[in-house]
Amino acid sequence: MKYKDLVLIFTIAAVIPPSINIAQAQAEETKPVEEHNKAMEEAATVGVAADEGRQLDMFRFSLRMEKLDFIKKAMKLPPEQEKKFLDQYYLYDTELKKLNDQRLATISDYAAKIDNIKGDEADKLIKRVFNFRKQRTALLEKYYGKIAKATSKTIAARFVQVESILQGTSDVKIGSSLPLMPE
Repeated sequence: MKYKDLVLIFTIAAVIPPSINIAQAQAEETKPVEEHNKAMEEAATVGVAADEGRQLDMFRFSLRMEKLDFIKKAMKLPPEQEKKFLDQYYLYDTELKKLNDQRLATISDYAAKIDNIKGDEADKLIKRVFNFRKQRTALLEKYYGKIAKATSKTIAARFVQVESILQGTSDVKIGSSLPLMPE
């Protein structure tokens, strides 16, 4: 299939921060929430797996960690506020990963069917894209409120700004890389 690598390309584009030199994260004493710890443990076990699905999961996890480093640096929070922020961010990131899994499934379906997409199938795929965007916006709004309550409205607004930049960047990368629907 001529588009078999599309899924990997779009996965990378979906979570890569803007082209900025991101230094290695320094060791921190902030404990991630339980779900985030679970995700880290699952990703650690992926290291020896040989199948592409596991490698993709490990790669996505690595990119999420780079994104976390970028967000921490962009937020520039004092340690006490950073801990409160990160407690909410880890929950947000876990839910966002589930949404991105849906997006990846849509892209996979698109790549598998690209040469034969007709009316109803095109409609179903686009409706899945709209649904993803609605859910992602609702998730960001939900965590704006949670972060504002845990820290401040200013910190929460800054987070929405940073996250919106990252989402916009990934949307442009994905959108500009996707082949258009056939005529």
